[in-house]
Amino acid sequence: MRNILSAFFILFLFSNSTLAQSVNGNYIAEKQLYYGAAYYPETWEKDDLMRDIVYMKDLHMNVMRMAEFSWALMEPEEGRYEFGWLHDIIDELYSNGIQVILGTPTATPPVWLATKYPEMFVIDEQGQRKEHGARRNCRYTSDVYQRKSVEICEAMAREFGRKPGVIGWQTDNEFGLSIDYSEETKLLWHQWLEDKYKTVGRLNDLWKLNLWSQKYQRFDQVPMPKSNIWHHPSLRLDWVKFSEDQLIQYQDLQLTAIRKYSDLPITHDGMPGQQINYPRLFENLDFATTNVYHSFQVYNRVQGNYDRIRGYGKGMHWLFETAPNHSGGGPQGNTWFIHQPEGAMRAAIWMNYAMGGQGSLFWLWRQQPAGQEMPHGAILSAWGAPAANYVDLKQLGAEIHKMSNFLMDHPVAKAEMAIVYEHESDKLFRIEEISNGIKYYTTWTENFYTPISDAFIHRDVIALNSPIDQYKLIFVPLAPIIPEADKNKIMRWVENGGTLILGPMSGYRNEYFAANTDYALGNLEPWMGINVKSRLPIDPFTKNYDHDLEVVLDPSFEVPPGTAALWSDALTSEKGKTIARYQNGMHHEEAAIIENKVGKGKIIVLGSYPGQEAMKQLISHYTKEKGIEPMASGDKEILVVPRTNEESDYIFVINLKNQLQQINLPYNQWRDILSGSTHTTGSLSLKPYEVRLISEIGRLKSNNR
Repeated sequence: MRNILSAFFILFLFSNSTLAQSVNGNYIAEKQLYYGAAYYPETWEKDDLMRDIVYMKDLHMNVMRMAEFSWALMEPEEGRYEFGWLHDIIDELYSNGIQVILGTPTATPPVWLATKYPEMFVIDEQGQRKEHGARRNCRYTSDVYQRKSVEICEAMAREFGRKPGVIGWQTDNEFGLSIDYSEETKLLWHQWLEDKYKTVGRLNDLWKLNLWSQKYQRFDQVPMPKSNIWHHPSLRLDWVKFSEDQLIQYQDLQLTAIRKYSDLPITHDGMPGQQINYPRLFENLDFATTNVYHSFQVYNRVQGNYDRIRGYGKGMHWLFETAPNHSGGGPQGNTWFIHQPEGAMRAAIWMNYAMGGQGSLFWLWRQQPAGQEMPHGAILSAWGAPAANYVDLKQLGAEIHKMSNFLMDHPVAKAEMAIVYEHESDKLFRIEEISNGIKYYTTWTENFYTPISDAFIHRDVIALNSPIDQYKLIFVPLAPIIPEADKNKIMRWVENGGTLILGPMSGYRNEYFAANTDYALGNLEPWMGINVKSRLPIDPFTKNYDHDLEVVLDPSFEVPPGTAALWSDALTSEKGKTIARYQNGMHHEEAAIIENKVGKGKIIVLGSYPGQEAMKQLISHYTKEKGIEPMASGDKEILVVPRTNEESDYIFVINLKNQLQQINLPYNQWRDILSGSTHTTGSLSLKPYEVRLISEIGRLKSNNR
């Protein structure tokens, strides 16, 4: 613990003194777009490197990400470092106009370290210790693993921290929680609980542990939860939060080590759809990245990731991994297509840049010649031949190079609406579904984010603790716990004129994962003047055996009844306006959606999910009421992103489906910047995965400046 506290102190000093140098306002390194791949030249001979560079330049690539798995080469024996091979590769790349982001190699320790210090490996819940040969199998709480990680990070930073051609750092690789059951972790777990609750009596009271005789007498009696025991949900939630804290503290040790010798920007390659709280993980990092492995069938799901990562407030984001054609690997050596249809890969990469990305990196440059991920697609095959879509990759590189200056000078416009994505909610729904089979990431995207996108409303994705003053409307779905500090901030914002759409499934648990006992939604209810009268789950398995519970919107919305989903809150209000009622079932004729004025603002409570079309119409209605205009109209799953500066406005339009689609623009004469073509109609037919960058001839008529 002393080491961790010291690390935080050093981190504070270095992060505050170097951040301004490491990040140039909105972007990192040079003011340009970056295009490249993950590269593992340690696997190949020098002649292969020279041939690779020829291909890289042909593709207009200008960055490679390297070294995150090469600890054994950099430190072949304890304390003896060999960096000459890596210097040579960086120098060769840089002399050919290709810059480098270096990864710390801590996900894959060398065998000498594993042999000498086997205690650094994770112990699983069956008491079995993991072994050398995989990645991310060490425990964050191990003193020796922490110490050796700091040593290799410091050595790398000393060696490459100011080396020409190196533009940034990546910590480790795709952090997971790495749940551990060692005695060392157990001691930290009990200390963590004591630090949080102060007394075991307070823990007993907040968790209501008289139930089932679960009451503890000492903190060291609190178990580390295991999957074969039906543990208390508050215990399970705290265990995940504790494990996350150990991960973040471990990363902070690496940040401190790097910043002792380097002021280059640092990031981590995060993954969408995880319960790790990425805003917390990125809090001390300098720029944000994501790895996106979504097949073409769900491109509409990808856009939410880019909106979300832009909301971290770290400037222009990076796509650090996506397959250039197909993905593959895993214990069974499976393969699956990522960008199979014609034009799909181009649309996927342009989606990243359109939504504020500075860089895109493929995984990987050349197929692995051996090992666990041989089936994974790459730009070059293991035998050195270009991939089947090499020509498409080359065309894309040329387009990115051509548009670099333009996009760097036209950032994504500010939004007036935000939707909350809360990683803590992911943790909660993994413990307590209530709505059977709910998956936070996909349910949030399909039920709540997609209707906003399909309504062509420009939006940000934010966390509950994000700044909110810039927004006119905020939507908070699927947030079972709303911390009191965030709740108070949102209340003040509404009272000052904001419009809040709340729910469904929001605010029904307190901060300790227990039920509210005054009102269903706790202190929100008397404040908003809307109450939950009764609550029913909705069982999807009864769909074929009973009449669907439906949500019927007010006739003014001109939307047919939608099938209710997730759950059903029957709402009441003395002064509020009923927007929708239930039809069928025990809640027949009860209010399903109510709006009410609070101070200068308004709150709309959703008692259930009313269906995608109803959700789209509700969003359109309330955004229009706040003066937020749609950017276009037309078919679903068309991405529209406004880009702007003080001189001019533009919009990206990308068809995310493998079919012809139609969109209507808010003007009649416009120019496509990518192709240079001019058009005299506001109606635009989009080919499958077609990408357009559009400017009105004159000025763009947009309220999203």
